[in-house]
Amino acid sequence: GTPTVVAPATTVLSPTPTVATPVPAPPPLAPTLPPSPLAGFVAAATCDDEVCALNVGREVNAVAMSPDARQVALGLQDHTLQVWDIGEKVLVHVFRGHRNWVNAVAWSPDGARLASGGADKTIRVWNALSPQCESTLQGHLLSVNAVAFSEDALRLASGSWDKTVCIWDVEQGKALVVLNGHTDWVHSVAWAPGGRQLASASSDHSVRVWNAVTGVAELVLLGHLQTVSSVSFARNGIFLASGSLDRTVRIWNVQEGALVARLQQDSDEGSVHCVAFMPDSDRVVVGCGDRHLKVWGVRSGDLEGQLSGHEEAVCGVAASFDGQRLVSCSHDLTVRVWRTPPRRPRTLPGTTPPPAALAGAAVAEGLLTPSLPSLPLAGGGAGGPTGASFKELADRLRFSEDTNQRLRQQLSEVQFELEESASRLRRQSSSATDQESKLVQYREMISNLTAEKERLERSFDEMR
Repeated sequence: GTPTVVAPATTVLSPTPTVATPVPAPPPLAPTLPPSPLAGFVAAATCDDEVCALNVGREVNAVAMSPDARQVALGLQDHTLQVWDIGEKVLVHVFRGHRNWVNAVAWSPDGARLASGGADKTIRVWNALSPQCESTLQGHLLSVNAVAFSEDALRLASGSWDKTVCIWDVEQGKALVVLNGHTDWVHSVAWAPGGRQLASASSDHSVRVWNAVTGVAELVLLGHLQTVSSVSFARNGIFLASGSLDRTVRIWNVQEGALVARLQQDSDEGSVHCVAFMPDSDRVVVGCGDRHLKVWGVRSGDLEGQLSGHEEAVCGVAASFDGQRLVSCSHDLTVRVWRTPPRRPRTLPGTTPPPAALAGAAVAEGLLTPSLPSLPLAGGGAGGPTGASFKELADRLRFSEDTNQRLRQQLSEVQFELEESASRLRRQSSSATDQESKLVQYREMISNLTAEKERLERSFDEMR
């Protein structure tokens, strides 16, 4: 069927993604570089919410937590996959085999396997109890940036810079279907509960929700203005969170194909690198370029916790199955384990929320701006002075949100035109440089030929 496209405007896109067979295996790469030395475990307490800081000593690209929340798996730039025991504070296993950065890591729901995706274009499936590679999945043409196990642990999804998403049979080690439709790099994949749907995020600014059996895109969710870096399904299967470098987190209702909330960061360094739904389906954890980990209430728009400790952007985040622990990684060479911030009490029925509640605590703190529904107000009817003033405030907020969206769209279009102009200038400059270089080469050739001619003439004269 034709996929539904959700966008701020009424424009409807009707892509017809094709299902292709897996691409051929890439050629062998250069020999594996020697493994890097490992640093130790450092028990830290930079804030009350932090359980520990794992000083890995190398840049960490990805992190995953085991189903029992006792271990974490790390994908490193030294080409290895590592497993650490949180409670014992020891390195358990080092998995070697990738020939380039490990960009993605996933733990199977049954805890028996690990999967890793690398810049060497391969996916490796490991026995989680021993550093043994069970299978190497080849087919992507460029770096693999995302891997995710299905709920039954029988299928594995991968996303790549080659613009494709692939679904693999874990037991047989072969591709089941390749999902084509994105027009730029794929950065993240996420399974819906039940395994019927799969979501993917791309640099083409879109989120696609696929039928994992037929390979058809059922939804194309539009609205982000820059690269969509991460997606995460809620456990209830209704909501999907997407985070983008445009500094927004969007919450989608995939059953209705509608945007239900938009959380906007105001910080210049507030680009969103990773998102993860909490098990309660009502909170989302966000890793940001401003070095913070944030927990937001989806329905309330409240900032329920901000975790500080990383010294560089947070590039990976995961929540434990019971929601009691969070783990994050950064290029600051550390992995940090946190206690999940406690839930804030909600406004009780029959009480009047403070004005800030209309826009959420996020507006009051100046960090995130959700698109909000009107909130029912107790103590005064719709026609009362309090109700009227709150309604006017809510209307102004919605009008400001619409204006802000239009301005951002215009800014994005102008930026695109500037980038195109700059690209054309670079191509012209490169062409002129190449022509000048060729001209110099030709002059040198002529000079050499002239000198050779003169030498031959002198030799001929001497012979005469």
